[in-house]
Amino acid sequence: MELPTGKKCQQLQEILDTVRKREDFMIHHSSKRMSKARMDEKELERFLQQAHELYANDIKTSLEQTSLNIPSLFRMTNQIAILDTGSVPEMFGRPRQFSKSTVGIFQDLELIIRYPELFAVGDSAINYPKQILKTDHDLMFVLEDLVICNNFPNVSNCCLEIEPKCESGSEHFVQIYTVAHDSTKELLKNTLVNDYLSQIVDAAFFEEKGISTGLCKRLKKYIMKKMFGMQSENPKDHTKILIEQEGPSVNMKVTIKSSDKILLDCDFLLALPLESWPASASEWITRTRKWPSQNTIRSLCSEKCYVVAKPRFPGDDSFWRISFSKQELDLAKELPEKARNVYLRLKVVFKQWIKLVYPELKSYHMKTAFYWWMEEQDPSQWEAAHLTSENLLDSLIQKLMIFIKTGTLPHYFIPAVNLLPISAFQRFRILTNVTLASKTWLRKIRKPTVTINSAQGPNFSIEYKRQDLQTKAPQLASNPAEADQDKVSSYRDDFLQYGIISLYPEVCSYCKFITSLTI
Repeated sequence: MELPTGKKCQQLQEILDTVRKREDFMIHHSSKRMSKARMDEKELERFLQQAHELYANDIKTSLEQTSLNIPSLFRMTNQIAILDTGSVPEMFGRPRQFSKSTVGIFQDLELIIRYPELFAVGDSAINYPKQILKTDHDLMFVLEDLVICNNFPNVSNCCLEIEPKCESGSEHFVQIYTVAHDSTKELLKNTLVNDYLSQIVDAAFFEEKGISTGLCKRLKKYIMKKMFGMQSENPKDHTKILIEQEGPSVNMKVTIKSSDKILLDCDFLLALPLESWPASASEWITRTRKWPSQNTIRSLCSEKCYVVAKPRFPGDDSFWRISFSKQELDLAKELPEKARNVYLRLKVVFKQWIKLVYPELKSYHMKTAFYWWMEEQDPSQWEAAHLTSENLLDSLIQKLMIFIKTGTLPHYFIPAVNLLPISAFQRFRILTNVTLASKTWLRKIRKPTVTINSAQGPNFSIEYKRQDLQTKAPQLASNPAEADQDKVSSYRDDFLQYGIISLYPEVCSYCKFITSLTI
């Protein structure tokens, strides 16, 4: 089990204090070095243009030619837009790629000797913030003609509608329904979009039995010739391309065959546009802040928001997550240079130290804390000489520690949502309460069994025996008094707030009885 929150915070505080006192930290992470850890505008423009020409445009064409088949809809999807998202276009890191043009790749040993920073590990990596902050390239393909109505009534006759009711604390997750000719509605599952994208990307790179397509061959040839200077017409292929489904995205990696070192890393994601700004994010428009400016706020609110097929919890196929990727991209462009470097230093601290103590935290948590901190900063201070990089980093880390100590990190656009994951200690406490509360009710089902996994690991689960549930469900439906529905429903709402349960459909539809709980 994890350390209790207090001890974990104390340990994290001690590590951060030690980092800040290291005299060599600011030397190794000077403003000059941090500026090299990301692309400038011209580099970024060239990179994105090459990425689109090499693989993004081909995938876009495939998506346009092979429409997403939603059985209950009469519209086809063939208007696709590409949106570059994530740390690379936000200039919070460099793409994870090998871009040297003066070396052959005949032997991995030669590569390592010539470019040690590419393979730097351990303490030596601290000299290379450019290496530490390397990240994958995120590409979002927007199905522009599948607009989702989120402002009722549906006067635009959108073929998709959002479920207007959402649970408190989980407003960033929504359900989507298709609207047919006769106005009947059907739940749109996120797995439909995920499977569709996976098939399109896989077919773009490989034919049957793993045979490379023209796109695959062209990309590998480009890497061998442009990245490694192999100028022959048909250079020997030392690379391989891997396509894997990773949650709502499909990941594409180009690696060296003999060592699996990453030469190119890209995530593909499908998104559906919302018709208007989400009501759950209305507070972001009106709250008092010092940054960004009101003009920027008005501009960002006029941009489209999206939903992506991100499950709410493992095994979930009904929820989608609201995405503010376009707003985050434009917001990053408004950052002063000094502020950007402060955040890049925090990312280095996160990747090298914070993750070791608090592995549940992700880079997105760091960015969210940073934007909340930015709202408190006077814009005039970025030109002040007396505010050093050390002072600013200390201030940002203190803000981060406040979020961690209180256990609350509000979503930047939807502050009713707490992004911090509950601790294993809290999960175990919830698990115990669930077990005690449900045992009495479980006796109503013949031969119930309860299995609890080891309490020493980060994951716990209760598994109820489902024997005869299908025959028992109608009986429960005809005798609703047998089910303490109010109590079960209240437990269910609490569990769903944490996104940690799945419901057995046959029983859920009758009495909302919890038959499977995974924490």
